[in-house]
Amino acid sequence: MSSTLSDSQYTTSVQTLVKQIQNSSAKKDSLFELAALYFTSSDANARVLRTCQENLTSTKEYLKSVPEAKRAAAHNQVKKLQKELHDEKLKQLHKQQQCYKCIASICINVLKLTEGNNQQQTNTRSAKLLATLFMLSSTEGKNRKQMHQLYKPLYKAVLALRLLDKMLAEKKLSNNYIVTRFKPETRFSAVPNKYSQFQLDVAIPVIIAAITQDIGMQHVEIQRLLKGADGSIDEFRVLDKETRIPLLIMNHEQTQDFITNGIGISVYEGDDLEKKIRYEKKQNNRLKFVLGLLVDAVKPSEGSIGNIIKIPQIYSSFILSTKPEYHFQDLPKVITILNNSAKNGAICTNASQCFINLVGHFPLGFGIIYVQNSSPNEQLKDYFYGIVTRLNPQQPTIPTCRKITEKGEEGSEPKHFALKPENNLFYPSVQKKLENLTEETLAEIHEVHIEDLGDARLPSYVKGFWNPYRYFSIQKHQNLWS
Repeated sequence: MSSTLSDSQYTTSVQTLVKQIQNSSAKKDSLFELAALYFTSSDANARVLRTCQENLTSTKEYLKSVPEAKRAAAHNQVKKLQKELHDEKLKQLHKQQQCYKCIASICINVLKLTEGNNQQQTNTRSAKLLATLFMLSSTEGKNRKQMHQLYKPLYKAVLALRLLDKMLAEKKLSNNYIVTRFKPETRFSAVPNKYSQFQLDVAIPVIIAAITQDIGMQHVEIQRLLKGADGSIDEFRVLDKETRIPLLIMNHEQTQDFITNGIGISVYEGDDLEKKIRYEKKQNNRLKFVLGLLVDAVKPSEGSIGNIIKIPQIYSSFILSTKPEYHFQDLPKVITILNNSAKNGAICTNASQCFINLVGHFPLGFGIIYVQNSSPNEQLKDYFYGIVTRLNPQQPTIPTCRKITEKGEEGSEPKHFALKPENNLFYPSVQKKLENLTEETLAEIHEVHIEDLGDARLPSYVKGFWNPYRYFSIQKHQNLWS
């Protein structure tokens, strides 16, 4: 699955995929919009089917004792009602298949953007997508919460895929459905637009579970609870326990309903009965696996598959937070939250450690400020800006970064490097290495960096971090993985 997208095309493809998942459009054809339509009409659709069935049943009963003179008319009525029932089932099946085709298309697009011919290529592509989502999502302004909510399902799905691979590589998964389908040599497909059995049977259900985990929130009753009857209430407000717990239960129930009845399984197209039975068995096994992931993610036990979804959910809810307060410098604290969740039994300790080793302490796309290696007696004369760009760092505290400012030293060192804690100005103790520089010199250095990066609001080294949002919004700055 090779990729030849330019930087601008890639960014556009990511934004298109986000809109395919969740959007606000006249067509109402994104997955979350289709879910909202399903929730609005599901009760009425069930009533229509029930009425059609009851009418048919009663007319058939009438036919058993109808006088001979009226038998022909009754027969015709049965045929008419049979056609009405058949047509209604086809109509509702068509709507269901629209949802199925929508999520199937989303899953294929996720695989195209995140998975390659091998694990290394896959990790690079996934890191690119995760960092792109992070840097495209504004952390400032009034639209921050809405944007984070839009980007979160895709962000979570990619993290779930890579955690799945990490746990398999470290033999931390024992689920029979997964391990019997996993062989390292056939995990990925080397053929463009063709997918391995593992991708079809395991990876795609994981994507579906991660993306749809909160899709039950589109239910009309939940939306009324969140926004009020007239839509005037802030849906992102902090909810009290008495409201939040029932809402989460309702979301879980409605999500399962939408996956089972709103999406369902793909319809077999063909006349071979044996192939149809095998096809539907595979489809039902995948559906059962999706539902199992979601049920198990409510409170995953040690070694259970729910961790694959639950841990990325906790992580993405912090990194792409929709809470009223959001502080960029607090993002590395998400590791503490994961550790505490593991201690409290909310997630599996082994799975949590796998995930921390996967993402490290600093999120992909996070802007770091650093000093270069120096001998003990050498006085530092500068500091530099970089962006975290890789998964699976050497150690969680040593992110792999891309140099952004080099100040005439281009080509002297690789563009990607492992940043050791003793060079990372995020830690206040490292800032002491620049104490000998005068205020005037530091101001001059800062002005040069502002000019290089084209960001007048660029923080100085004393902040210990920077936000690449404005930098990454310029097309020529988006090629960070070359």
